Amino acid sequence: MRSFRTLLGFVFLMMAATAIGQGKIGTVKGNVIDTATKKFLPSATINILDAKDSTLVTFGRSKENGSFEISRLAVGKYLLLITYTGFDKFQQTFSITNEQPVVDLPVIAMTSNATLDGVTVVAAPVSIKGDTVEFNAASFKVNKPNAVVEDLLKRLPGVEVASDGTIKANGQEVKRILVDGKQFFADDPKLATKNLQADMVNKVQVFEKKSDKSEFTGFDDGNTEPTINLTLKNDKRQGVFGRIAGGYGTDNRYQTNTNINSFKKGEQISLIGQANNINQQGFSVMDALSFSGGGFAGGGRGGANIAGAGGNAQGITATQAIGLNYNNFKSSKLDLNTSYFFNGTQLENNYDLQRLSYIGDTTQNYKEPGFTGRNNNNHRINMSIDWKMDSSNSIIVRPSVSFQNTESETRKTYSTTGSSGNLLSDGEGINKSNSNGYNVNSSALWRHKFDRAGRTFSAQLNFGRNESDANGSQFTINNRYKGSNVTRDTIRQVNTTKTIASNYGVDLSYTEPMSRRSIIELNAFYRANESTNDRKTFDYNAGTQLYDKVNTRLTNFFDNEYTYAGGGLTFKENRTGWNYSIGAKAQQATLSSLIQGKTEPISQSFFNILPNAQIQIGKNRYRNFRLFYNGATQNPSVTQLQPIEDISDPLNITKGNPNLKQAFTNNFRANYSSFDPYTMKSFFIFANVRQTLNGIVNSDSIGQFGGRYTTYENVNGIFNANVNMSIGLPLPIGETRANINLNTGAGYSQNVNLLNKAENKISNINLSQGVSANYNYKELFDVSLGGNVAWTRARYSLQAAQNTNFFTYNTTFETNWYLPKNFTMGSDVTFTANTGRADGFNQNFTLWNAYIAKSVLKNKRGEIRLRAYDLLNQNTGISRVTSGNYVEDNRYTVLKRYFMLTFTFNLSKFGAAQSGNAPRMMMMGMPR
Repeated sequence: MRSFRTLLGFVFLMMAATAIGQGKIGTVKGNVIDTATKKFLPSATINILDAKDSTLVTFGRSKENGSFEISRLAVGKYLLLITYTGFDKFQQTFSITNEQPVVDLPVIAMTSNATLDGVTVVAAPVSIKGDTVEFNAASFKVNKPNAVVEDLLKRLPGVEVASDGTIKANGQEVKRILVDGKQFFADDPKLATKNLQADMVNKVQVFEKKSDKSEFTGFDDGNTEPTINLTLKNDKRQGVFGRIAGGYGTDNRYQTNTNINSFKKGEQISLIGQANNINQQGFSVMDALSFSGGGFAGGGRGGANIAGAGGNAQGITATQAIGLNYNNFKSSKLDLNTSYFFNGTQLENNYDLQRLSYIGDTTQNYKEPGFTGRNNNNHRINMSIDWKMDSSNSIIVRPSVSFQNTESETRKTYSTTGSSGNLLSDGEGINKSNSNGYNVNSSALWRHKFDRAGRTFSAQLNFGRNESDANGSQFTINNRYKGSNVTRDTIRQVNTTKTIASNYGVDLSYTEPMSRRSIIELNAFYRANESTNDRKTFDYNAGTQLYDKVNTRLTNFFDNEYTYAGGGLTFKENRTGWNYSIGAKAQQATLSSLIQGKTEPISQSFFNILPNAQIQIGKNRYRNFRLFYNGATQNPSVTQLQPIEDISDPLNITKGNPNLKQAFTNNFRANYSSFDPYTMKSFFIFANVRQTLNGIVNSDSIGQFGGRYTTYENVNGIFNANVNMSIGLPLPIGETRANINLNTGAGYSQNVNLLNKAENKISNINLSQGVSANYNYKELFDVSLGGNVAWTRARYSLQAAQNTNFFTYNTTFETNWYLPKNFTMGSDVTFTANTGRADGFNQNFTLWNAYIAKSVLKNKRGEIRLRAYDLLNQNTGISRVTSGNYVEDNRYTVLKRYFMLTFTFNLSKFGAAQSGNAPRMMMMGMPR
């Protein structure tokens, strides 16, 4: 730890020395006026560029009287670039010297609507077009050889990229990345940011994408999604590019990656692939098919969950994956996107679980060391067809299909002891399963615009079907101890389960303008979900030595159906600086279920009025406030309703309750965002409050040997609230970009469960504070620092002894150095500390990774890299769960120290620029 603090201290001293050495003594100031009217021009954009390569140093804007002053400039030569909507750009070089640290330009006259024939104009680093902030990529140089888009985004003001690749713009997470306005590999932003080369990008556009409905009707419904669009350079829109990499390391660690793209006019083809055993997955995967069979689950035990204190996945996973994406937009009326993914994973995880349960004034300590292995293979095919039939009609069809096979095995031993340390029960078990299935979904949307603006009609059809066939085996020995008496239960059985589920529905919507500012929407809907579940269980027959003895208690045929229909009305109005909507829908739902030959049919009917409202206040998207409310229902699942005991796990027996009612939740959400595109300061706060009536919760009974019997009940008193705040500020260090980000979180929840028929209220408070900062100095190095502390407090009304407080601390440091002779080196360090956990789980550890690399071959197309992971061999995986009557700590397998040597080859072959391109690039000025 001492060496880590020393390292951080050295870096800060180095950064301070660098900043001081720059001699930031300079200032440039002046007044911007209109040549014709001699009036001052307020809010003109003032860009200060490096005269050598036109990279952005800093920028600001003029005041109401047209004056500006930019300070903290180092000694050197600069280009002053001033833009103003409707005026030609003004540019002039100037120098800051020790002898003349202040440059005063008393009058800067800008000419309206003039041309600059024969003059080379530098593109503006940042410009604003309506609600879009546009960054000129050439003004934000990326030092790293063969850099990808993610490296470019890290340099943009107001944009954050987390270590896991998650992107935030102006404090909000970006869910969608477009390439030249088109979808790239479905909706996974990381596929674009981690695979596209940074030098392909011309502009980065950050904006709030309106909903499809808003774009279609032309009426803003307030539903937006933070989006980034990457516009490519003209000469990069036609060609082949990508990279191929492979590496091998100690402990037989390996990694291979392939990314090949072919872009040409109207077509994009991309291929990605990988294989590794170091827990890396380059794109999102569907880990499991949904065979809910009409399950509409709710409730739970309540409590807090702090998982992965080391930030690591549980176990070691080997991955083989390949993906192919094809876009065709040759026709102005038809856009086609289709993709295929295969993902195979093999997981191995050894774990050590410890659970302390509280029953009245006594406790039970459960320990379970075990092993889990799981192999999963998944194929997915997705397609999107957008046909613009004419100016009034369009059809969007989105079919998808997936196939999956999963094999899993769990081996464990376990024991339960009482308060005095006496042994209550112990045992061992082996569970195996194998399942195959498919999932098909399709939707078709027809939209029609009438001649009157705002009058529209749309109809959407949805269909889905999935099937799965599974088989499993279970061998369990459970011993129960009472004094000197020992009772043993042995389970040896196999089972098969076939599940078939289908759903279909229709949505109709009609909008009618009531005035120039208001619109009314009428909608109607119908949904049907049907499923069957056929489970057969056979016990081992010692006489025949076969599994031919039917276990009637665990052999069941479920038949379930859930339908709902209704309609609603919403009124929306836009006012100057604000808008609102208010509405409600009526919904009638029916749930029916039957276990053939065992129970009477269960049938429930629900009718609800579900209100909704929202208000948005703000003159533009850079500063606004939004408040939302909606009511929602939560129906009991089939498992929660069926009065049949599930005794497949003798330590955890469950039984449904056919008298459960529907839960109703009131949801309130509010957020406020503020972003200044000139200073790049951002502020974002989000608050959410949920109140649940007739919540569906667990009712647990704990036996004297540690077994748990669970059924379900309706209760009131469930409440959740949380607030998250993010602040982004630029830092005045050096000439290049530096910023700091503060993230604060607070949450309170109150849950209820029943323990041995008594009501147990559980309240949790969660507080967290994070800070991160990054700094890039020219083409020499970049540094990122961060820290986070999280505190959790849990309180229980029935068991005060279970009350707990625990902390998790996390600090990170990352740096990259760009050295002569095409060498680069870097290091990242994460220190994690835990307190308040069970004995043996309060572990502190440092995860230190480092690399050194050299670019080789012509145009630096090759790279040789030596990487070290977990140099100190301290990586640790632990998690904690607090629930209704227990606290559970888990230690699990994580990736430990290894060294790997890799070679990367970059492909890049582009055609000439498309015809019609201008010989020079004129910049877009900022609006007033």
